[in-house]
Amino acid sequence: MSARNAMAAMLDELMGPKRNVELGKDTTVTFDDPDICKYYIVGFCPHDMFVNTKADLGACPRVHDDNLRLEYPKSDKFEKLGFEREFLKFLSRLDEDNQRRIRKNLEKLKASEENGQKKEDLRKMRDEQEMARLDLEIKKCMADAEKAGEEGLVAKCQELVDKAEQLEKQKAAIVERLNSNAPLPAPIDETAIKIMEVCEVCGSMLIKNDAQCRVEEHLSGKMHMGFSKIKVTIEELRERIRKRDEENERERQKAREEREKREREKRRSRDRDRSRDRDRRSSRR
Repeated sequence: MSARNAMAAMLDELMGPKRNVELGKDTTVTFDDPDICKYYIVGFCPHDMFVNTKADLGACPRVHDDNLRLEYPKSDKFEKLGFEREFLKFLSRLDEDNQRRIRKNLEKLKASEENGQKKEDLRKMRDEQEMARLDLEIKKCMADAEKAGEEGLVAKCQELVDKAEQLEKQKAAIVERLNSNAPLPAPIDETAIKIMEVCEVCGSMLIKNDAQCRVEEHLSGKMHMGFSKIKVTIEELRERIRKRDEENERERQKAREEREKREREKRRSRDRDRSRDRDRRSSRR
């Protein structure tokens, strides 16, 4: 929104959408005025909920009129203008967008975990290959040491035995790592990597088993509270609309029954009139 539009919206909030109307003309604002935010009248405006977050909807292009919001529940037009259905439709669309974001982040997390598993499998394969190489080198060292001993080369024999022992230690370290499933020593920047999870309410990526203070900070954040409120409001609106539809159906059924009753009474009245006419004609004969 441009600075000019933002200023106009602020003036509308303070002075009303009819602030530019000529003096003497009607300035009454009605519920269905196109400049009025219907979502705000019904409950709340989602544009206000996610300011400066990844789900920011931008500033609301319509006016939030507190007086109309207070008058609406007491008005005879309450729940009869279709605002609730319009609000439910908009909230449902926001919830669907959020569910797509949650699925996308879950898929991203799964791909990351699978990639980590592939790296672990590759590490194990390389460890096993290294063990096979060490076995061959150890056997060669021992064979060369035995040959050097037979030739009386004591120093060389001892050197080869020492080398074989060092290779045995390297092999033992690999065996221990494989048996314990211990990861390879990671670079300093990789040790800071945490196990992540996706918030099922707002789709944010979270550190699993994070500090309680950060968990509480997330739960009280705009994204989490906003989408939590949207879910609750969707259920409430569906229930309100269901009850209103049932009430409207009862009223329509009652109106049909009364209309049918009046029609039956009219038919009976016409039948009585025709019967009297026949009786009069018969009596004249």
